[in-house]
Amino acid sequence: MRSTTTLACAGAALVAVLGLFATTAGSPPVATAAAQPVPPPLSEQPAMMVGSGECLTCHEQAHDDWTSSRHSKMVQPAVPGQVLGDFTQENLTLRGEEYRIRRVGPKYFITEAFFTGESVEHEVDYTLGNRRIQHYLTTLEDGRVIVLPPTWDVLRREWFHNLEIAAPDQAEGIVPVQLWNKNCFGCHVSDQMKGFRPGENRYDTTWLDFGTTCERCHGPGSRHVDKYMNLDFYGDDPESYIVQQTRLDHATNSMVCAQCHSFRDQMAFGFAAGDNYFDHFFPILEYTQEPSEDPTWYPDGKTRRFSTNTLGIWQSECFVEGGATCTGCHIDPHRPDIEKNEQLLPTNNDLCTGCHEAIGADLTAHTFHPAQSEGSSCVECHMPRSVTSIRAKMRDHSISIPSPRNTARYGVPNACTECHTAESPEWAGDRMDEWWGETPRRRKIERRADAYTGARELSREALNLLLAMSADEGEGPINRANAAGHLGRYLADPAAREPATRALLAASRDSHPLVRAVASLKLGETGNTESAEIRDTLVARVQDERRSVRMNAAISLLNLGIRTLPGEAESSFELAKRLHAIRGNFFADDAPQQLNLGRLHVLDGNPAAAGRAFEQSYNLNSNQPGIRFFMAVTRLSQQRIPEARELLRSVPAEDPFAQEAQNLLRQIEP
Repeated sequence: MRSTTTLACAGAALVAVLGLFATTAGSPPVATAAAQPVPPPLSEQPAMMVGSGECLTCHEQAHDDWTSSRHSKMVQPAVPGQVLGDFTQENLTLRGEEYRIRRVGPKYFITEAFFTGESVEHEVDYTLGNRRIQHYLTTLEDGRVIVLPPTWDVLRREWFHNLEIAAPDQAEGIVPVQLWNKNCFGCHVSDQMKGFRPGENRYDTTWLDFGTTCERCHGPGSRHVDKYMNLDFYGDDPESYIVQQTRLDHATNSMVCAQCHSFRDQMAFGFAAGDNYFDHFFPILEYTQEPSEDPTWYPDGKTRRFSTNTLGIWQSECFVEGGATCTGCHIDPHRPDIEKNEQLLPTNNDLCTGCHEAIGADLTAHTFHPAQSEGSSCVECHMPRSVTSIRAKMRDHSISIPSPRNTARYGVPNACTECHTAESPEWAGDRMDEWWGETPRRRKIERRADAYTGARELSREALNLLLAMSADEGEGPINRANAAGHLGRYLADPAAREPATRALLAASRDSHPLVRAVASLKLGETGNTESAEIRDTLVARVQDERRSVRMNAAISLLNLGIRTLPGEAESSFELAKRLHAIRGNFFADDAPQQLNLGRLHVLDGNPAAAGRAFEQSYNLNSNQPGIRFFMAVTRLSQQRIPEARELLRSVPAEDPFAQEAQNLLRQIEP
């Protein structure tokens, strides 16, 4: 060892001497630049958001088109030119409440006593919307960005109260408030971070760009910019490193729009254009709908509330059978304002007859209406304005056919009597029978309404319809998934449990991830802990290629009392559980989500994590159903028995865990 070291030292000395001789024997040395590290190939570099300003450098026309569109103006700073409301009116009375509004130079102010009972003046920080409605947002000291009650109707040029739009969140059980940076902000700005601090119950929300920007639809642009700013270096790389929506297959194309235009739950984060929607989102479908005066879905499964257009088109036969895409009609997404796009006028049938050529060749033979009338407009009949928007009606994107029978039975609007307002649904049904007869497509729509409505009454007729629908590829993924979801209602019925379970097992192998995800979730409600087939099916699904399926399968396994799996499936199971925990961290400001996360940890045998989630949920809203019972269980695990007793005594009789609370209280009473 010593000889090796000696040789190494001698070698180093020799090199030093030779180097010195070389520099002194000849001309003065020339300094050479240090070799620059070669960056990795673009395909190996992380894709990052760069902001719309970078896109402007090369794509000026597209940027100008986008800047003039409503997508760019979803949320903007409240400055002159962006604020559309009439702030000269000074005093407003909305829903019996008094408000004062004013403008001072470039700033706008709204005074309200709605939230606390005390008059408070807020500076308006941001505007939200500009097409029909404009809301006004302010930032509170704790970082919450709230929607102030006075809202401006752009078309009618009048003020109204924002609670007229939809039921808002509850601000910790105090007053109704719309909290923008809790749920809404994800589609109004880009590259956003919620920044909620659970320990302090405050927000530090940030974002890169106002509005729905270039990279929301094209994906992160850093590699694209790097390539075209360094063509000498990367010029032989054939990739553009940017997503072109029109080059995607029809399903992935529509997913770009679905990231915002769908009623959905967030399962995981980081969605980028070109990704699979079902790795990040889980649609909230008709089968989950509770009774409501303002439902999201019609009884036949068509969308009733706005901003769910993708869930409409995913039901359409144009999509399911014809491969229609969003950009097939909305050809230039940089200009989404349909009122300004002549191609989308209801008098232009070309978009439809481009595929339906035979109908276009003899239009009146199909419509039985004069050629230039509304009755011969494709969209007036097949995309009626039946979707409820903000003080307006929007077109139904399921592109279906009218069903007067569903109007008569279930109150679902149909295009015929929406136009012929003096006529009855029966009259419209007679005309359709006279002209086209009883068509399979109309019967399919009627069957859905019968099935979904009957399922809520556990009717046998509905069960048979649902069993057929869940296996019918022609129904499309949305309605197969709804059928699977409704079949879960029958699992508590001994006479229906077996066929419902068989159908759910089959649906868990469906070709579409949405159907597999719903079926996997419902299999956990069977309560059948002895069935090897159910267990093996869920083990397969927890290793599914789509994240939403894996996460739902994990919930079902835990519901069936299964905490570990053998072999390679265990790593997939653990990953799915970690994904739920990560999701829970994002929703640390949501009391019901924290309650559900705590229950998941209980099922997984992790009382410490469960206790943290229950604590956070209780801190956010101590009055929500179930939370006092679970907090009492947490206190018991911490040996804080007097506090547990007080919590159990405070559980109201109408709470779903009231009986469990009383049973536990009897066990721990002194």
